[in-house]
Amino acid sequence: MVVIYIIVALIFCLLLASWLFTQHIDKKIEKNFRPPGQFLNVQHEKIHYTKQGQGPTLILIHGLAGNALNFTALANQLAKHHTVYSIDRPGSGFSTRHRNIPADFNVQSATILDWMSQLNIRDAYVAGHSMGGAIALRMALDAPDKIKSVSLLCPLTVPLTKGPGPLSMLYIPYQGLRRVISRTLAAPLRILFGKKQVAQIFFPERVPSNFGIESGGALALHSESFYQASCDMVASTESLYKQFEHYEKISCPVGILYGEQDAILSPDAHMSYIATSLPNSMAEIIPNAGHMIINTQPEACFNFINKVNKLDAQGELA
Repeated sequence: MVVIYIIVALIFCLLLASWLFTQHIDKKIEKNFRPPGQFLNVQHEKIHYTKQGQGPTLILIHGLAGNALNFTALANQLAKHHTVYSIDRPGSGFSTRHRNIPADFNVQSATILDWMSQLNIRDAYVAGHSMGGAIALRMALDAPDKIKSVSLLCPLTVPLTKGPGPLSMLYIPYQGLRRVISRTLAAPLRILFGKKQVAQIFFPERVPSNFGIESGGALALHSESFYQASCDMVASTESLYKQFEHYEKISCPVGILYGEQDAILSPDAHMSYIATSLPNSMAEIIPNAGHMIINTQPEACFNFINKVNKLDAQGELA
């Protein structure tokens, strides 16, 4: 019996220490990061976004555990010819998502479309990275009159048959356990293994020196970021089953760009389904590139998005 008490006491002390450490990390992140953009109340949530440039409207949607700052370098280039909105998806970055609101892609799509309406954005080009690609496709299904084209950058397009590398740790199906882990063990473990995990996500390319701060990478260490990303991860499978068989109904031009050696999502699996469903779509591969092309290959992404935005409904350059 004494041994059991000792084990329980040790577990309690470990969780308490982890909770205190997580509180310290959260406060440090909150001190070093301030929202760079504006907020808009949408469906009882505060949606954060940045706006820059002038020209046709282009909306950038980030991936799992990401935020609008991930697009900093790419958005700066695109803003030369577009009005660029980089949005924090619900629950990501500085945007909120209440606990009773599901992370399903159709819900996120509806929130972003409502956000567009409140800003009087009648239609827009959309580019989505990773999970943001799946939500961009959902928006094209939900509001074909509002989406002029979809540029997919290393996108999630079909239900996964295997975990997305180091991001697999985010799959925690039980909400209570998800909350406990996010408030205690997640931050210490991500601090301990973070550099290795980020290197795997960027493989085979190097992690840019400015990724942590300027491109918002360190925001993922916040306990709320972990919790909300886990919600996204758990919701992704059912969400994709609801939408992927309907891609053929998408009427706007679609382009898909992948890093040849993406170690997080399979280029073959996600590109082939889009090619089959949308035979007029455009597809390109960047040799020797990985998953985070929005950070490592901004020039290639810039050129690709511009090409997709010039396509007509038949996939030909207009």
